[in-house]
Amino acid sequence: MALLDYDMRKFFEQVGLVVTTAIGYRAYFIYVLKKDISFFVKSYLNMSVVIVGYALVAYALNITISGRLEGWGGEPGDIALLILPALVYYFYHKEISIRCALTVLAFMLASSTASFAALFIILALFLFVYYRKNFFKLIVAALVVFMVSSAVSSYLSDNKSDNNDAALKFKETWEMLQSNRFSFYDLETLNASTYAFLTNLCVAEQAPSRLFGTGLGTHHINYEKIYPSRSTTYRLYGLNANDAYSLSIRVFSELGILGLFLLFVFMYKNFNSLSLFSFMAMSYLVNACITGGHYTANGGMLFFVFFYFAGKYVQQDAFLGDKKKNE
Repeated sequence: MALLDYDMRKFFEQVGLVVTTAIGYRAYFIYVLKKDISFFVKSYLNMSVVIVGYALVAYALNITISGRLEGWGGEPGDIALLILPALVYYFYHKEISIRCALTVLAFMLASSTASFAALFIILALFLFVYYRKNFFKLIVAALVVFMVSSAVSSYLSDNKSDNNDAALKFKETWEMLQSNRFSFYDLETLNASTYAFLTNLCVAEQAPSRLFGTGLGTHHINYEKIYPSRSTTYRLYGLNANDAYSLSIRVFSELGILGLFLLFVFMYKNFNSLSLFSFMAMSYLVNACITGGHYTANGGMLFFVFFYFAGKYVQQDAFLGDKKKNE
């Protein structure tokens, strides 16, 4: 950062926030919960019901963002990110209840393409681990559910514009990535989500020091240097410039290839396929890696610490028995 003459104030702010929250949550799991992860999960599920209830009431009162459910998260993708682990829990236990129905409804009304994709990824991983014999049949069924959920969420939205269609967002993003030749001007013609994702990805790719990154808190500096505000009058310019839209993009921009590699090593090393709680925490991390670039907002460090302890200390006998039975 010194060699690049970057402002370091944001760096020290991010270091302080990450270290303080990580230490605090670690102490909470060790000394308050006594490593009893099940109590934390119970508390999280209760809180998710409160979050979902509040968001649905707000939605009924037409307090939305472009017709999409908002809640406390700040934007639709945030509430989908927060309640995704609860859906994994309900799926595992095959729970049919009011809280499950309300959570599914809220998830669909948030209409987050990234969260739909993260849910599909984590369920595919879950099915592969527990039901390998029928894996491909289950994947086809999951794809059908994914497409139906996308269609229903689009229909239920007050705003019927294409910008709310999850399938369209995925299609535009995929086609643009396949073309591999586009400018920032080209990206300004796309829907807001695709624009935010691809502009931040391009900034991260073109930023200096790709091996080690440019330092914590510097993505917004990279954004202004590579895609300066003076070069455009686009109304959405700077969308997600502070958080890079995605955790993986932000880590790549600020900590480089090495940082991104260590992030994936951390996820791989601490994932426990015998633990439901590990699947729950992993769903949050996968979603954040697609969209959700804040290090500490919306439970960022909390779910990282939860993921670490879930893989190491959760009681595994029941899950191990189920796995052996299905194999």
